[in-house]
Amino acid sequence: MTTWEHMLLVSDITGMLKPNVNKVWEQKGKDGKADWDRIQQLGKEGWELVDAFPIATGNGASIQIVWALKRPTH
Repeated sequence: MTTWEHMLLVSDITGMLKPNVNKVWEQKGKDGKADWDRIQQLGKEGWELVDAFPIATGNGASIQIVWALKRPTH
């Protein structure tokens, strides 16, 4: 039976005037990497993206995107 390791990657989009998924790929974190770069690297390490969903405030504005990933354990 396959067992899985799971991970959540969170993209903060609160600083965007009008949140736009295209900007998520461009927005760089404190380490200078964009979330797209992180997701690409995780894919090379065997992680598979299985879901993505927004986290919203009470007024419906999205403030974060959560990326759910998994990979088989060895």
